[in-house]
Amino acid sequence: MRQNGKILVRVFSFDVKFKGSKRTIFYRKLFGFTAKSKRTDRAGRERIYLKTYPGLLTQIPHLKLGKSVLAVPVGAASRLKAFFQDPAWQPIELHVFDAILPAELRFQAMRGALVTSKVGETVLKEEISALRSMAEHRRVAPEVLERIRRVLRVADELMKFDCSDGREFSDELESQLAALRKLVR
Repeated sequence: MRQNGKILVRVFSFDVKFKGSKRTIFYRKLFGFTAKSKRTDRAGRERIYLKTYPGLLTQIPHLKLGKSVLAVPVGAASRLKAFFQDPAWQPIELHVFDAILPAELRFQAMRGALVTSKVGETVLKEEISALRSMAEHRRVAPEVLERIRRVLRVADELMKFDCSDGREFSDELESQLAALRKLVR
C-alpha cells in the first residue's frame, strides 16, 4: 500500500497477558518451531531427528522490530490480525498502526521469506534452486512437474505481499522462476 509515494507496512505491537503452556503454544503457532528427538536404531546407534513445524509467520514476509513488535506488508495484515483476535489468545494487548520502513528493510523481509517459506519439508529458496537445475534438462518427470507447480503456487502467494520498491523482489524472483514457468505451460 502506498501513501504519498511511500510504501506502508502494518506494525503489530503486542503484549500477551498469559503465561505457561498457553504462552508457549501462542508463540509456536505464531513463529513455528523445531522439535528435536533422539532415537536408537536397531544397530544401537543414536539418531537425532529434527522436525520443523511452521507457524503463521513462516509464510508471511515480516520483520521483528522488537521483542513483541512485528512489521508485515499491509496485504498480509488481515491474517495476523485474525490470529491475534482469536479468543484462544485472550487476554492480549494489541496495538496496530501503519508505518513507513526503509526500502532495505522491506526488501530484507521479502528475502527472509524465501528461507522461511516451505514447500513440503523444503525451504522455498532451496527448492527453486534444485528445480532450476532439473529444468535445464528440458524433459522432466511428471512428479517433478508437480513439484514445480507447488513451488510456483507458494512463490505467487509470496509475491502478493511484495512490499519492495517497484516490486523489485517480485522481478528478481520472477527471473528465477521463468524457466520453471515455461515447463508447466
